[in-house]
Amino acid sequence: MRVEIPVDLLRGSQGDENAELVLKLIAFFREARHEWVVSPHDVEAVQTFLQRHVPVLAQTYLLLAQKASMAQAWAPNSYTTGVVKVTGETLLGDIRDLERQAVLVVENAIYDWQMIEALARLLGCEDVIDAKEGNRLSVYNGGGKDGAIRHAVDQAAKFFRTRRVVLVIDSDSFHPADRTDNHEKADAAAHEGVSSHVLGFREMENYIPNRVLARQPRKVAGFSFMAKRLEALKNLSPEQRAHFDMKHGFKGKPQKGANRKERRSKKVGTTYFVPERHGDLYGDVAERDLIVLQEGFGTDLPSLFLEEVLRGGISERDLDGLGTRAAQELRSMFEIIRSVI
Repeated sequence: MRVEIPVDLLRGSQGDENAELVLKLIAFFREARHEWVVSPHDVEAVQTFLQRHVPVLAQTYLLLAQKASMAQAWAPNSYTTGVVKVTGETLLGDIRDLERQAVLVVENAIYDWQMIEALARLLGCEDVIDAKEGNRLSVYNGGGKDGAIRHAVDQAAKFFRTRRVVLVIDSDSFHPADRTDNHEKADAAAHEGVSSHVLGFREMENYIPNRVLARQPRKVAGFSFMAKRLEALKNLSPEQRAHFDMKHGFKGKPQKGANRKERRSKKVGTTYFVPERHGDLYGDVAERDLIVLQEGFGTDLPSLFLEEVLRGGISERDLDGLGTRAAQELRSMFEIIRSVI
């Protein structure tokens, strides 16, 4: 978080009364847990405060203030947003908020974090990974969308003023203009102070580049089947690929009971099922491609993605095949996560 300490809290009797708490804030900056926002004009007041209360550490903290003030002097005007501006009345509560871990709530802490870590490494957002490894960011398993949303709201309520909680969930959208219940639920969580990001694509797995999918088979016998499936996937437009069920394909998730929908079939052994909610999104896709894509690519894609990224076999350029808006959206997601760290 970016934090501003007004000079009024450093001067006179206020400086004496709040010294212990202010110094705790400055310790957060020294530990790089949070970022100090200070104007160059205020550095002299900081120096006086430090020399009065921590003469031994004054030089170390003063250099920190000078560095922060220079960064602020060169920062764009828009960089003033998202700053925690403490006051005498909020100081104690702000410190409690800032010393807590920020919280990232996802549907599945294992698979979703594997996806987020892989994407962070591709997009140069390793600071988010560092925050998790440094216990400044905790990742919570929601056990599905409803559980994730409930937990995000519960966690936000534990903060005094700055609710350092981010919710990232799938959209489950069937076409680009599809606004689902997940959007509505995320909006409701936002009203409770949760910073929410609903994926533009259908699910996390839709952001996995084709190069990863090409390396999926563990056995040589599977390569020929995967090559055909991947070729059919490449025939989809970016919009069609973004809303394709990467895990289950056009076979559809198994459903029990009499309401199970029948798949279309022109001959034995060549079945596929395109849900009605897709509308005409796949209307121009060749039937042979729909048949090949009926199986999808399985449920272990996030671990494979992270494995390939760590091996160095995948780069940011591999995201280009997902469409021009994919990398931009993902960067926006990371900015939201950063905003609470």
